[in-house]
Amino acid sequence: MSTVLFFDYAKEDRVLAGIDSLFLESGIKRLASKGSVAVKVHMGELGNITYLRPIFVRKVVELIKEAGGYPFVTDTTSLYPKNRFRASHYLRTAAAHGFSKKTMGAPIVIADGESGHDGVEVKVRRRVDGCELRTIKVASAIARADAMVVLSHVKGHGQSGLGGAIKNVAMGCVTKEGKADQHTPTMPFLDMSKCDGCGICVKTCPFDALVLMGGKAIRDLSKCVHCSFCLFECSRGAWSWLEGAKEQFQVYLAHAASAVLKVFKRGRVAFLNFIQDVTPLCDCCTPAGIPVVQDVGILASLDPVAIDMASIDLVDKARIISKLARPPDLLGKINGTDSLVQLRTGQKLGLGSLKYKLVRV
Repeated sequence: MSTVLFFDYAKEDRVLAGIDSLFLESGIKRLASKGSVAVKVHMGELGNITYLRPIFVRKVVELIKEAGGYPFVTDTTSLYPKNRFRASHYLRTAAAHGFSKKTMGAPIVIADGESGHDGVEVKVRRRVDGCELRTIKVASAIARADAMVVLSHVKGHGQSGLGGAIKNVAMGCVTKEGKADQHTPTMPFLDMSKCDGCGICVKTCPFDALVLMGGKAIRDLSKCVHCSFCLFECSRGAWSWLEGAKEQFQVYLAHAASAVLKVFKRGRVAFLNFIQDVTPLCDCCTPAGIPVVQDVGILASLDPVAIDMASIDLVDKARIISKLARPPDLLGKINGTDSLVQLRTGQKLGLGSLKYKLVRV
C-alpha cells in the first residue's frame, strides 16, 4: 500500500506552507537534493485559464534550490499546430501565462527541442492489455535530468477521462513521435455513408493527410498523426473513435509512462497533484469548461498510480458544482470512459498500487 499525503484546502488556507510540508514529508526534498531536477508542468495552451498557477511552480523551484538541486521548469511541444507546436511558440505562450526564467527563478526548457523531435528512444520492455508500443522517444532534456518532480493539474480529458500524473508523464515527457504513437488507438474512423464530400476535414487537417477522391475523404496513413482534428471539425459526424478506443488509449498511456520513468533511477521521481479548477477538459483546451467540483487540495506521493487513484476518489467526494455526471469516476463519466483503465494497467506494469493510505498534513 502506497502513502499519499494530502493538504486539504477545507482545513487550511496557507497553501504555500502546505507545499513546504508536502515537500518535506513526502521525501521529495531528498530526491531533489542534488543534480539537475526537471520540474514537469503543463503551462497551458494559449487562451486556457485553468492551467496550474505559476506561484505554485515557483514555490517548488525554490524548495528544490534550497535542498541543493538545480531545477528547470519543463514541458514538451504539442502534437497539433497551435501555440505550442514549436519550442519558440511554446516559450512565448509560457511567458504570456506567467512562466519565464525571471518569474520562476529557473530556466524554462522545452524538453523535445525546437521542432519537437529531440528524444532518446526507450524500449517498452513489457506489454499487457493489448498494447503494441515497442519503443517511446523520451524528450532529451527530461532524459538527461537526474530527477523529476511532476506537477499535475487534476482535470478531465476527452480521451482518458482523468488527466493526472500518469498522463502528464506519458504524453508530456515524450516527443511528437511518442505522442502520435500513443494516439494510435484513437485514430478516427470514417463512416463513408455519412461523408458528403464537403471537404472541411481536408481543409482543416494540419498535416495534409486527407484528400477528396470520388467525393469522399481519403486518408494518407503515412501523414496522419492521429490528432483527431478531422473528427472535431466534421459537422456530419462522419468521423468517430471506435468502440473501446478511449480505454485502449489509456493502456498506451500507462506503457508510455512506464518507459519514461525507466530513464530515472529508482526513487528519483515524485508527484504533486493539484485538485483545483477541475475542468471537464484538459489544459490544451480553450476553454476547458466550467469546474465540476469545489477545489479540494494538493496530494504528494512517490507512486503515480496511487496519487491518481486518490485524486479520483477525492474528486468524487467533493461538492459538485456542475452536474454533468455523478460519481463514481465523475471525470470518466463526463468524458465517456472508465478513467481507472490507465491505473489498472499501470499497476500491472509495476508503476504503483491502486491501494493507498491517505495521510493529512
